[in-house]
Amino acid sequence: MPGGNFGWVRPGMSPPGSGSIALMRRLAPWLHLVVPFTVLAIALVLHVRAPGFVENLRFRVFDTYQRLSPRPPAGAPVVVVDIDDASLRRVGQWPWPRTRIAELIDGLHDAGAAVIGLDVLLSEPDFTSPENVIPRWKTTPGAAVRIREAVAGLPSHDEILADAVRRAPVVTGFALTGKPNPARPPRPYHIEIVGPNPLPVLPEFAGTVPNLPHIDAGALGVGGFNFLPAVDGVLRRIPLLLRIGNDISPSFSAEMLRVLLGADGYEIRVDPVGIEGALPAIREVAVGGLVIPTDAAGRMWLHFTRPESVHPLPAWQVLAGDMDPERLAGQAVAVGTSAAGLKDLRATPLDLAAAGVTVHATAVEQMLLGQFLERPAWVEPVELIYTALLGLVLILLLRRLKALGCAVLGTLAVTVAAGASWYAYTEHRLLVDPILPSLAALLVYLVGSLISFARTEAERRQVRTAFAHYLAPTVVQQLVDHPEALRLGGERRETTFLFTDLAGFTSLAEGLEPDVLVRLLNEYLDGTCRIVLHHGGTIDKIVGDALHVMFNAPSDQPDHAERAIRCALELDGFCRDYAARQRTLGIDLGDTRIGVNTGETVVGNFGGATRFDYTAHGDAINTAARLEGVNKYFGTRICVSETTLAHCPWPHHRPIGRLVLKGKSEGLGTFELLDDARAEAPEIEEYMRAWRLLEAENPAAVAAFARLAERYPADGLIAFQATRLKTGMSGPVIRLTGK
Repeated sequence: MPGGNFGWVRPGMSPPGSGSIALMRRLAPWLHLVVPFTVLAIALVLHVRAPGFVENLRFRVFDTYQRLSPRPPAGAPVVVVDIDDASLRRVGQWPWPRTRIAELIDGLHDAGAAVIGLDVLLSEPDFTSPENVIPRWKTTPGAAVRIREAVAGLPSHDEILADAVRRAPVVTGFALTGKPNPARPPRPYHIEIVGPNPLPVLPEFAGTVPNLPHIDAGALGVGGFNFLPAVDGVLRRIPLLLRIGNDISPSFSAEMLRVLLGADGYEIRVDPVGIEGALPAIREVAVGGLVIPTDAAGRMWLHFTRPESVHPLPAWQVLAGDMDPERLAGQAVAVGTSAAGLKDLRATPLDLAAAGVTVHATAVEQMLLGQFLERPAWVEPVELIYTALLGLVLILLLRRLKALGCAVLGTLAVTVAAGASWYAYTEHRLLVDPILPSLAALLVYLVGSLISFARTEAERRQVRTAFAHYLAPTVVQQLVDHPEALRLGGERRETTFLFTDLAGFTSLAEGLEPDVLVRLLNEYLDGTCRIVLHHGGTIDKIVGDALHVMFNAPSDQPDHAERAIRCALELDGFCRDYAARQRTLGIDLGDTRIGVNTGETVVGNFGGATRFDYTAHGDAINTAARLEGVNKYFGTRICVSETTLAHCPWPHHRPIGRLVLKGKSEGLGTFELLDDARAEAPEIEEYMRAWRLLEAENPAAVAAFARLAERYPADGLIAFQATRLKTGMSGPVIRLTGK
């Protein structure tokens, strides 16, 4: 921005803040040591305490590793039998009768399955069983009585399933709950603890929801189904052990492994003191000769294969006998569901909707193959030592080297940390966190650099230079007075966007003389920009005749939606008057179309050192632009979204429909904005009566809109609705594939 006198300093006065700058210079030597040391100490504490955001960053890195280099498919004897959507279509809706599940178990047993894990909870009696169906029949004389008596002699479906479970090597499961209750599943295993009691570190539950007792009674194994996803909902570790009150129970996956290996129990090996202090730490769990490394809470890290490498066997093929028995012979078979409606789907690093039974099978497969991801107890101290040394080196060199030299050194150190972490994962399946040293180095570098730059008091001039080009003067002054309100870089905030476009301007401009075109466009933009600035809007861009305007950025505007609505209405009035004046001069200027939408965006400075732009990015912006464009289909001038009206319940509007934009799966409530005069017009009230018929998908809506179209031929929205209904469409949902 060109230099000039902004009125900050009067002749003869010292620049504002010169005293604070001198103080900063005196304190700089101490600040260069104390502040970076403090930042380094905070980074080390954050690593040890691992709050949610730090753990999420760490997990994201480990997820990326798995996506880049997943576990290769291996020939472990594990098969998933999937009660998928195809099985539900062929066999019938869920829940299946227990007799059908018994048939499935018998079919797997006859095919030679070594163990059958039933990842299905059967806690309620089968409502299709004779003893449950007969009481619902009405008593009538004659044949009905004989039928009741005959059916009464049939065996219970639950008993039939219990018999099938007793005949086969079945592992059942139960759900754990936070609500205490006395229900406890059987314990066909023993648990030996080597070391201190691990109860304090195990995931604790107060009660269980088991299967019917006579079903579990015949099972060779019974384990807990529960997964324990991370705070972001992604499943990365699976518990091998769970706590129910003061009892330890194995997981469903662990029980499948135990029964498959023919073992009678578990050995839990516990270290006296874990990395987090006084609590014990589980080191590993041994079962049937296999040793499974775990974290301190008894959880095993899952190492996933690519989803496309998993080929489950549909349950309907087993029931129909339409499968190769050799595929099941000697296998550990996990039976569960991937059907979306049954909601046993889990987010994993490689699949946002993995079937829970597939996760159990993955755990069993890993344990059999001995292919474990590990994060041993010694890893974290190594990470801390490396980070501390790196931070100290940067702090000592920051004042001796130029910023570029420190940046190169920090980048090299971060690269070494990332490379070592990747090598540890790919070659040794170790999970080493590269985030801590990277963040610590970055923070130390940034803080040290900022202290150097803080010697100059240029915040006010920086604000004017950055924003005086394209903000309302009141906004610029507010940022000058309160520079702390300006966050350079990017931030998420809710904004309302307003887009305008002059219909037919491109073709009109081609036929105008240059001086006429310049005069026309400058007058138009001058009038529209004045209105935008009057309402406190930020002019994001001017593209030809179009304006891109945002509200609630960079300064806070709690009433941003109302500002945008009032701005849109005033713009509409000005543009209609201006177009009318130009038509008297022989220039056929078209309507100005306006779109308004509210939503969360990322707002900030984007660009580079030589050129930057204060702007916003996000889906809400694209939606506003598309709402402006769809005006030409609806015959309207102002389209506003339901999200904007939710923030500002403007009374004068009429519904257009739930607009499904291209690339979207859900409709967005869209409305035509009306000024006070238009809201009183008779066609608006009549439109609303017809709309209620359309919204209810009442066939009478077709005739109602047809009559309105004849009565008010100039109303574009009425014409649109009448045409749409005439072509056979109905209801409020509108799909415009071109938008």
